[in-house]
Amino acid sequence: MKFTFKNIGYVDDGEITLGDLTVICGRNNVGKTYLSYTIYGFLKYLRRVAGIRLDQKSLDQLYETGVCSVDLRRYAQDVVKILARAGKNFSRGLPRFFNTTDEYFAHSTVGLEIEDYAFVSDSEFKGGVKFSGKEMIRFAKKEGTETLDVVLQSDSSSTIPKEILQDILSEHIADALFDTLVPTPFVITSERTGISLFYKELDYSKSALLDHLADSEKLNPIALLNTLRSRYAEPIKDNIDVVRDYDSLCKRKSHFRDNDQPDSGVVDALLKLTDGSFKSMNKQVIYAPRKERGRDKVTLPVYMASSSIKSLFLMDFYIRHLAQDGDILIIDEPELNLHPDNQRHMACLLARMVNCGMRVLITTHSDFLVREINNLIMLSSSISGKEAIMERYKILEDDILRPEKVRAYTVSSRHRIEAFNVDEHGVDFKLFDELINEANALSDEIYYAMEDRQ
Repeated sequence: MKFTFKNIGYVDDGEITLGDLTVICGRNNVGKTYLSYTIYGFLKYLRRVAGIRLDQKSLDQLYETGVCSVDLRRYAQDVVKILARAGKNFSRGLPRFFNTTDEYFAHSTVGLEIEDYAFVSDSEFKGGVKFSGKEMIRFAKKEGTETLDVVLQSDSSSTIPKEILQDILSEHIADALFDTLVPTPFVITSERTGISLFYKELDYSKSALLDHLADSEKLNPIALLNTLRSRYAEPIKDNIDVVRDYDSLCKRKSHFRDNDQPDSGVVDALLKLTDGSFKSMNKQVIYAPRKERGRDKVTLPVYMASSSIKSLFLMDFYIRHLAQDGDILIIDEPELNLHPDNQRHMACLLARMVNCGMRVLITTHSDFLVREINNLIMLSSSISGKEAIMERYKILEDDILRPEKVRAYTVSSRHRIEAFNVDEHGVDFKLFDELINEANALSDEIYYAMEDRQ
């Protein structure tokens, strides 16, 4: 799955092919966050921007008889054109996605290619949309077939406008085409610490709506819509929304807590980072540190917890309650607010998630994190004393990364996305090595100058 970029902020052009673990590193203000957010948005909206249209004959048949069948092979043959159209549609929506002016993304384009695309007929697909009253649209594809059956259930003639019905059909046809190939994305932004701290005060849309209703003798629909627009880029807004819904979402169980799934150690690795647990109490998120022997049990609102706990809250929320097999987690600076030893533990957590069937994309400035990733890659080789090394450093088989699972990129001073080589020795992170060598050289020069003074 390859994304292509042109004129996205600092980035003039380049491409990123997703691995099971994808690492984007580089200096500040070179567009790493823009790239990761853009990938998140494209994956999130692919089905909507694909622009697939059901032929008029089938649409009329659905209205008249309540059923129709869609031959998915017909659309699978045009996947290249569908993805090209999706890229154009999503590119036009970038200003709204980032909540900025049209001029900023006037010449920006994003594309997606799925190499060697092949429609997967041996998977089952189901979906549905319920409307007011008793109207419902159901979608179903049986395992081993290439036909999507559509049923429109209604007590009388349908009242759903054809254009709305066409949009719903478009999204579900695209969903059936890309069901097992395109992962469902979840993003964790670098603003997560502030969201965890101020999420009660961030209910901007609700307060703006109430203010507008209170101050207006006569409602202005345009002004009302403008007040409801988020002031944030969509990934940040999505993080705010999911934290607001914590009370209801925390009742779910993720893939990692499914009793039918083998224990991957993901939750154990997470607990090593958080050293405690989160829960909802009186409509407030509470953090409970792991109890120490001889000390009283402590609970405190998450806004009173340390910066590292606030930074880890969304990660804990996702892993325990939301993550599903085949998803992709996109996280901006996973090392945020973490001590170096926990940055290394974060690398092990990400590796375990990857080895459990998820994809992960990160942006990072952390030398500790990327060096630990390299350690886990090198341990995939057959080396003498490997078991003793792993036992000494408490590394498990689930922590080991095979080099073919990892892809790494940077944004160069030439405003291009450039790929790092990944092999059995790990990722060739020249950027970090050069800076560390320069710092070591400076330290040596100062030290010997001090010695010469004596």
